[in-house]
Amino acid sequence: MDIESKLAIIKSEPTEEIVTEQDLKEVLETKTNPIHYFGLEISGMPHIGHILCAGKKVNDLAKIGFQTNILLADWHTVANQKLGGDWERIKKASEFYRKLFSIACPSAKVTLGSDLYNNNNDYWKEVMKIATRTTIARATRTLIIQGRSEKDTLYVSQYIYPIMQAADIRAFDADLAHAGMDQRKVHMLARESFKDSGYKKPLALLHTHLIQSLLEPPKVHESADKEEIVTAMKMSKSKQGSAIPILADEKEVKKIISGGWCPEGVTTENPVLGLCKYIIIPTLGKLKIERPQKYGGDLEFDDYGSLEKEFSSKKLHPADLKNAVSSSLIKIMEPITKTFSSKKEEIEALFK
Repeated sequence: MDIESKLAIIKSEPTEEIVTEQDLKEVLETKTNPIHYFGLEISGMPHIGHILCAGKKVNDLAKIGFQTNILLADWHTVANQKLGGDWERIKKASEFYRKLFSIACPSAKVTLGSDLYNNNNDYWKEVMKIATRTTIARATRTLIIQGRSEKDTLYVSQYIYPIMQAADIRAFDADLAHAGMDQRKVHMLARESFKDSGYKKPLALLHTHLIQSLLEPPKVHESADKEEIVTAMKMSKSKQGSAIPILADEKEVKKIISGGWCPEGVTTENPVLGLCKYIIIPTLGKLKIERPQKYGGDLEFDDYGSLEKEFSSKKLHPADLKNAVSSSLIKIMEPITKTFSSKKEEIEALFK
């Protein structure tokens, strides 16, 4: 496969940004199997944005020759005061995440943070090196990745968190660091820190779309930057009706989608349409609308543009769109929900 074909796959949905395309081209031109990195804090029950959206891009990269890596960041869980800092609970949750990604991203190597740090004598030296090149003000600006702001009560561990994340990327000797748009600031910190320390190869960055909350979009202050806006609008496990948990059964999926914000004819910031654009059509290759002939009969969309046009013209009713989205998500989630169906309650209890 030539470089341009690989780039086209990398840039496909749900990719939002590449920093920089030239650096990524250099990686593709000089390496047959470049190293990819994606890190995830063990903070709660994953939702479809974590697994189906981010996971889709991990799989895309594996198909074009990347060595894909997923870090389950258990130390970060403690640093960010999640899951009560209970190591036994974090360990059990990490095993669930590991099995989850083995289904969603079968080509990826999954590594536990504890194992990475225990087997790397230079890791904490790297943390210290990056810390000496990072100001408190710069570290504070990265706290958005932890769902924090400068107004919150902050602890020293939360300032160490972004430094560790940069060191994680270095520990994998990554050519490409991948995350959602909310982690852009910490990625830029890592990229600049590596450059300042004489890291010889460029670190390319890949940022994917954050799946929008199914609730009505919040009003965001006009002074907010892009990362703050997408963070305010993204799916949230803590808000009822906002997110679809990855283990949601058919009844739950239909109920959550049914209550999703989806005004007739409105395409801007429509979260139900967003699921089609960033998950369903990229994964299944199409969205099928099933409806009685008296209401127009069945429809099939293999590209998002034609679906958006049909909806904006009010030829496609929100109820029909929601039914199709529910059915499609249930189909995509089936390998995961079937695997964990017998332990669903036990797993959910870990995150309460």
